[in-house]
Amino acid sequence: MRARFYAMILIALFSLAMTAGCISKTSNIHELNIEGQTHHTMGRYNEAVAAYDRALAIDPANGEAWRYRGLSLSQIGRQDEAEISFIKVLQVNPGDQEAWYFQALSRDSAGNTTGALDSVNHAVAITPGNRDDAIILTQAWTLQGDLLTKAGRVTEANESYHQAHETMMSMI
Repeated sequence: MRARFYAMILIALFSLAMTAGCISKTSNIHELNIEGQTHHTMGRYNEAVAAYDRALAIDPANGEAWRYRGLSLSQIGRQDEAEISFIKVLQVNPGDQEAWYFQALSRDSAGNTTGALDSVNHAVAITPGNRDDAIILTQAWTLQGDLLTKAGRVTEANESYHQAHETMMSMI
């Protein structure tokens, strides 16, 4: 009877230790993502990439880290690496509107207007789930308009700008 009691206590302690480890792991990933976002906001893109890389070492399927890693890499002109990051996040979550939008920005920055249009078309096809998503959608419609204008497709560009305006007005 006593042995069973001790075994139950050991199992409970083991479960508690495992749970604490998972919480710590999740907490570390969250902290590293915040650290990366802070560095990015301050224009320290290499430090941001390093923070995201540490988060990805803990969880290689962390879509947030891949998404923002790609954005930071794009800011320092490392478009090929940024593209790999965007592909990774979109493999994990093909409905990640923000990743499609960031990929479009990166491709446009690299002079790949056709690729940027492809990415932004994916972004605008996703229905926003909340206000933050609607903001990204508004930005994506605007970028689509800019890209279409650059491609000489003015009528389509005007429709994109109209959609951006409608999306923005729906948030008011």
